[in-house]
Amino acid sequence: MRVKKITHEDGAWTGVEDHQIFVNDLIDAATQPDAKMTVGFARVARGESMDISFPYDEVLIVTAGSYAVRTEDGETLRATAGDVIYLPGGTSNSSWAEEDTEMVYVANPPDVYAAHVAASEAG
Repeated sequence: MRVKKITHEDGAWTGVEDHQIFVNDLIDAATQPDAKMTVGFARVARGESMDISFPYDEVLIVTAGSYAVRTEDGETLRATAGDVIYLPGGTSNSSWAEEDTEMVYVANPPDVYAAHVAASEAG
């Protein structure tokens, strides 16, 4: 595998269900089969919310806006540009954008992420 520069223009933005939430996987099992992670960008419109539970670990790195996560313990974590939220695999959380938000996400392991995405798309 070679060192590469990848930009948001290299991937394809995809909507999440009927929400104003868009993701762009840039490094994943399909594009970089040897990579040990999935990396992408997300854009979440102000007020959008969703319940999140993943079978993989995910890190959200907020680059613009404000994003909140209510943990299964009832704690609300708020992140703004430069903050990181760690979502351990198997946890159930609620999340919402307090304002238009942009972030980078990193998920691991990539094969579990790919299977989760495929299952979600299949309905």
